[in-house]
Amino acid sequence: MQAVLRLLGQEFTLECAPHDQRRVEDLAAALDARLAGFGGDADGVRRLALTALSLLDETQVASAALARAHGEIERLSDMLVEARLEAAAPMLDDERGRVGALRNLQGAA
Repeated sequence: MQAVLRLLGQEFTLECAPHDQRRVEDLAAALDARLAGFGGDADGVRRLALTALSLLDETQVASAALARAHGEIERLSDMLVEARLEAAAPMLDDERGRVGALRNLQGAA
């Protein structure tokens, strides 16, 4: 699929996956706003714009991966805390277990 990008008054056609078209167009619009005051050689501007667009894309992908990693770390931390709490809790399945747990508590005191 092709995305048509407008940067510094010039149109660029860029091949991308269909699900990336909107994101690439949004990145190009953000980049165009940043480069509005930039002037110079047309070829140099084009190279600068495409390089900057690529860097913005990589930054966005890295940020999304970092957010997913943070979520996974929190999920695993919660699982670890739950496992430790379950391991520390006395087993009180039946009457004998309750009596045994009380005896253990009295013996520890």
